[in-house]
Amino acid sequence: MNLALIQAGYTPTVIPPALRSHYLAAVQYVQLHPSNDVQYVSFMSCMVYESTKDYLRLLKASG
Repeated sequence: MNLALIQAGYTPTVIPPALRSHYLAAVQYVQLHPSNDVQYVSFMSCMVYESTKDYLRLLKASG
């Protein structure tokens, strides 16, 4: 997942342990229903957004 994100220009993304089951459910759903990726894309968009906010916070704190 992170390799694909990095290759597309996004930051590596962390899936918190508390949300791991949601991630796996989204992956399983999109594998069974490849034409309906809304659940997976929505989940990953949220995770990329949250990870990016975390990276920005770290950069601001270190600079």
